[in-house]
Amino acid sequence: MKKIRGIVCLISVLAACLFAVSCDEKADPSYTHMVGDTDFKLEAFIPCSQLLDLEASGVVYPDTYRVKWLIPVIYEDTLTGSRLTIRTPDEPCNLKVTVITNAYGYYETELSKVAVVIDSLKSLTGLTFKGGLITDPRDGQRYHTTYVNGLEWFAENLKWAGAGRCYYGCDVLQRIFGRLYTWKEATGGEAGEGLGGGPQGACPEGWSVPTAEDWESLGAALNKGVAVPFLSNWAGLGQKLTVEAYLNGSKMWPISPDNLKTNNVYWNALPTGYSMTKSTEAIYRDLNSYGMWWSSAARSADLAYYRYIYFDADYCGVNFANIDDLAFSVRCVRPTDVVIEVKE
Repeated sequence: MKKIRGIVCLISVLAACLFAVSCDEKADPSYTHMVGDTDFKLEAFIPCSQLLDLEASGVVYPDTYRVKWLIPVIYEDTLTGSRLTIRTPDEPCNLKVTVITNAYGYYETELSKVAVVIDSLKSLTGLTFKGGLITDPRDGQRYHTTYVNGLEWFAENLKWAGAGRCYYGCDVLQRIFGRLYTWKEATGGEAGEGLGGGPQGACPEGWSVPTAEDWESLGAALNKGVAVPFLSNWAGLGQKLTVEAYLNGSKMWPISPDNLKTNNVYWNALPTGYSMTKSTEAIYRDLNSYGMWWSSAARSADLAYYRYIYFDADYCGVNFANIDDLAFSVRCVRPTDVVIEVKE
């Protein structure tokens, strides 16, 4: 019995020693941080079925280290090497990429980024159309339209690549969100007035950038025939232009009890944000929060009006911006005799 107790005591002492050694190793003062932060480039939005080059960089010291990649959507196993070429999935998804850098005697570093993999035909869902379908002869782009109160409106944002820019400079987004244009790019620098009296600008031939009167016509239709001034915030009408759209299955507009997204005239307003130029660099803001659309109405030589919808409000506001610096979406319009019923 004494012998057994002695063995048990000896095992306990050995276990305690091993635990102490393990703790001491983790606390070894020679265990240090790498110099430099591991990083890699991954665009926020990328197309399906595209070759993608990944390269880990940023660690300055030590000279030799190991790089591992975790991309569970594509590969079950870990991949190794500082450079990697992969093909994005064939179907829309959110692609998470993690890079891990380690070296003997140094703390391990880890960095993850997520890209939205876009299919221009499948990624954007929820839009509803009840109107026409036209083709822009300049580039073959097709647009659904809607008929509202004597005017035919684009039911999608303009995508013409002869001016403007894509959000994040990402071509694949242009196909579903349209492009962002400064007022000068949108209108050609010309103001307009009267129903259907706006300049063609970036629109196809026969179409124009909406005037204040065009916008007022749209507002009256949403307001059950009651006129609404252009220079007012159109209380309750913004949600009637907004559509409950989804990008890869996720809501584009954040949930809000103050914007019910009823899309009464099939206008399909999306929160496609805006762009601004700062020191010749394009800055992008408010994707999934705001939708903004130019009018051809000028406030002064340097300022022009636009309308906007915010995800957490029911109105369709009006504001003005510099004609050269800020870039918003564009909806083209033209007179029509076709009438559709406004949803209640």
